[in-house]
Amino acid sequence: MLEFSIKESTSLPVELSAIYNSNRAIPTPLAIQNRPRTPFSFQRFLIPELCEFKGKAIYLDADMQVFQDIGELWNQDFAECDLQAVQDGINGRRGQFSVMLLDCQKLRWNVDQVVADLDAGKLDYSALMYEMRVAQKIGRDISPNWNSLEYYEKGETCLLHYTDMNTQPWISTANPLGHLWVSCLKRALNCGFISRAEVEQEIASGHVRPSLLAQIDESLEFSVTLPASLRKLDRNFVAPYRKLHTGKSRPWTSLRSAITAFLRRNYYQSRLPIIFNRN
Repeated sequence: MLEFSIKESTSLPVELSAIYNSNRAIPTPLAIQNRPRTPFSFQRFLIPELCEFKGKAIYLDADMQVFQDIGELWNQDFAECDLQAVQDGINGRRGQFSVMLLDCQKLRWNVDQVVADLDAGKLDYSALMYEMRVAQKIGRDISPNWNSLEYYEKGETCLLHYTDMNTQPWISTANPLGHLWVSCLKRALNCGFISRAEVEQEIASGHVRPSLLAQIDESLEFSVTLPASLRKLDRNFVAPYRKLHTGKSRPWTSLRSAITAFLRRNYYQSRLPIIFNRN
C-alpha cells in the first residue's frame, strides 16, 4: 500500500525496492532488549550497501501512507549532512528515523558491524534507532508533515505514519484514521494494482486481519462501524508483531502524551464516534 500511495501521488518515475527482497541476512543481537521491534527495523542499515555506496536513497518504513509528491522529499538539500531526517520529538513522541534521505556515498554502514557493536555494548537500541549514532552528521530539515505520527490534516499531511503497531488499520479496527488506509486499499483494488487474491493470501498467512476483505466487500469506510458478525472474524487473529521476541521501547516523551494516546484509542473503540459521524 505504501508503494501505491507513492505512485498515485506523483508524476515522477519512481523505483521502489523492498529491502527484504535482497535476501541479505541480518544477524540477531544477543540481548533481547537490542533486538529489532519490527521485522524491518534493521533493514534500513542495508541501503547504502545495496546501492553500492553510490548516489542517494529515501528510506521509509512500510507502515506508511503518502499523500503528496515524493519528489519534494527527494529534492531535499543534504546541507552537507550524511542523512536528513524529520525534526525531533513531534507531538509528544520520541524522534524517529523512519523517514530518511540518505547519502549512500557517505554512509559506509555494515549491518553485521552494527549488530556486533550492539553485542559489544558500544551501542544500545535507543542510541541506534532514536539517535542514529551510526551516522556522523545528521540534518533535521525535513518537514514534520513528512512523518506525521498517527495524525492527519487534509492538505497539510504529506505522509501518515501508522506507528502504533497495535492499532495499524490492517491488523486492527481501532485506528481513528484507518478509513484513509482502507480507502486507499479500495482504490488499489479497483485499478488492479493489488488483486483480491493477494489480499486473501495475506489474510490466510496471518499478516492482516480477517475482517479486512469483508469490510471492503461491505463498503464500510469506517472500521468502527463494522457489525459484530464481522468483528468476530478477528477473534482469534494474532498480529505478527506480537510473535516477535524483542525488548520494549516507549515511543512517548512524557506520561501525558502516552495517556492522551490511550484515551484517544479507547474513545474510538467506543460507540461515540458513530454518533458524531452521523450528526
